[in-house]
Amino acid sequence: MKKLFAYCTVILILAGFLSCASSPAKVPAGSSVWKISKGGNTIFLGGSVHILRNEDFPLPKEFDRAFSRSAMLILETDIGQMTDENIVQYLATQMFLPAGTTLETLLNSDVYGMLKAKCEEYGLPIEGDVSRMKPSIILNILAMLEIQRNGFVEQGVDAYYFEKAKKARKPVDFLETVQAQIDMILTMGDGYENDFVKYSLYDMDNTENELVPLVSEWKTGGAANTERALLEMREQWPVIYKTLMTDRNAAWLPKIHEYLAAGSPVFIIVGLAHLHGPDGLLQQLANSGSTVVQFK
Repeated sequence: MKKLFAYCTVILILAGFLSCASSPAKVPAGSSVWKISKGGNTIFLGGSVHILRNEDFPLPKEFDRAFSRSAMLILETDIGQMTDENIVQYLATQMFLPAGTTLETLLNSDVYGMLKAKCEEYGLPIEGDVSRMKPSIILNILAMLEIQRNGFVEQGVDAYYFEKAKKARKPVDFLETVQAQIDMILTMGDGYENDFVKYSLYDMDNTENELVPLVSEWKTGGAANTERALLEMREQWPVIYKTLMTDRNAAWLPKIHEYLAAGSPVFIIVGLAHLHGPDGLLQQLANSGSTVVQFK
């Protein structure tokens, strides 16, 4: 399921992804942690699965080694704010469609029928407040339920190391704000709601077949399945790909360059899909002159 690797960590609120270096996709398997070097400075960049199964622990040892060698942990956003009353209240006040609009009036009849059937499958009938939720919100709720049905109920890589950093009193910084992630979710699909709903339902229907192979690949640092999923998203759903992948990677890269230039090693953890593909962080860092080596 592509969104498990590419989507933002704020999805957890609704529970309650050429130069000095060779092509990163072709390096031997070892882990989903990479060592990024330039000008004598080094940082570590790791790929996260935001929700895992109990059997996925302990995590690959390279994650702990990168964490222990780093002076600071960098995550996509401040996970600690996800239960903050102001953040929860902000989401609660922004998650509904404009007055007089419902999912049934917003979507084409066939798309609405597909969404209604999926909601009923999970015992979530589209009526009352649910009928007024923005498509992105109801789809994220359904995605979380689908992921949990496949046994993914434990904290992900980023949440695991966030807690570990707090216990070790290691500084933590973030690439974007929680509100920025919420706003991205709230506006996801605006102007192309029917296509967005169809894409998301298609993604959910393929969860069981895609999820386990992708997690197995993540454990060893492979990229074939992830790159295939990214290519499919870029070709079939270019607007979604741009919003989830291209735009966010472009916003993060200057910050990553700043951490690298600062000279102090840090461990940056982002969704796995953000690392791979021609628009991924690994390739863009290699293109900018950094040496990108899989950490083993």
